[in-house]
Amino acid sequence: MIFQKEPFRLLIFCFAMIIGLSCALMSTLVKAERIIIPVAFSTPDTGLAGGAAVIWAIANPEAGENKKDTVSVFGYLSQKGQVMLALSSSLYRNKGDILLEPSVALGKSVSTSHGIGSLSRTGSEESYEAEYIRLNFMAGWRLLKDSYLGPAISLQYRKYTDLSEAGGLKGYLADNNEKMQSTRLGLGFQLKRDTRDNSFYSQKGVLSEAELLVFDRSWGSDYNFNLFSLEHRRFISLNSRSVLAIQGKVKAVSGHVPYDQMPAIGGAQSIRGLLQDRYRDELALSSQVEWRRILSDKWGVAVFSGFGDVFPSFDQVSASELKYAFGVGGRYALGQEQRVNLRLDFGYSDALGDAEADGFNVYFQVGEAF
Repeated sequence: MIFQKEPFRLLIFCFAMIIGLSCALMSTLVKAERIIIPVAFSTPDTGLAGGAAVIWAIANPEAGENKKDTVSVFGYLSQKGQVMLALSSSLYRNKGDILLEPSVALGKSVSTSHGIGSLSRTGSEESYEAEYIRLNFMAGWRLLKDSYLGPAISLQYRKYTDLSEAGGLKGYLADNNEKMQSTRLGLGFQLKRDTRDNSFYSQKGVLSEAELLVFDRSWGSDYNFNLFSLEHRRFISLNSRSVLAIQGKVKAVSGHVPYDQMPAIGGAQSIRGLLQDRYRDELALSSQVEWRRILSDKWGVAVFSGFGDVFPSFDQVSASELKYAFGVGGRYALGQEQRVNLRLDFGYSDALGDAEADGFNVYFQVGEAF
């Protein structure tokens, strides 16, 4: 209950976390490769946006082949008013037997609600604003080579600041007994396996993550609900310059689930062509396939497709209203050693049955979609 009555304490705690991490990692960062990236990007959901990212990466051969300790700081301001500051890290300790992954993000979101379910109509969107703080932590112990299991913690604070243009969402929140500001504390575990050769631009290996979090009033959460997520990525090297990247995701919730925690599909990292979080429900299933080709030291191209949908439950899964998308993109390498790419993607989405999609959309961002 420590943060439930005074959210400001959570803000102080998050900033203390940032300062503590920075101090603890200072000696490591001095020896690390540093990539400073002025960031300018554009998506249908943010408009034009600008900021900066700093990434530190240092090889950790004691942890295993291709293992690196990384620390990333990222911040931006968008044309539509979104503001975010985030810090995340992945650190191997005790010769790779322990993996620590703390992260913190805070900011203001200007988002669009399309309602609940797989049949939300074009033109039903409502704009709303919220402030948020998210603190996540995972500590994993090595079970097998490249596999870690350990506790996971998610601490969130969220406050809706403007619902004046979102009458439908305001009504849904009232019907669902959701507070205008709330704290959520989830405890659980995460299982992770990572054999990728590079976390920024992978050409071989797999990344698999499964997480179960239980949010309960007894330990300070304003809501009782469960959240399960599973993601698998596989990278198949076709030759020295081409890779086939495959991703599958499952996210499911149960209980008194806050609107913003409901599984969703759509956006620059999901089914490109659909707007951000275009469809929401208690279960989301999605997949993407992408062929990536390096043309030169700086330039590359990609061809991608994706499909998925949301459902009220597993027993109602059907392909009758499936959403799908496909597109092409260009890549420009900002960092040679880690190959951090600036990407420009053109995606087109459509849907089966009575469902609607969003047609053609353009995404301009730093980093791969997955």
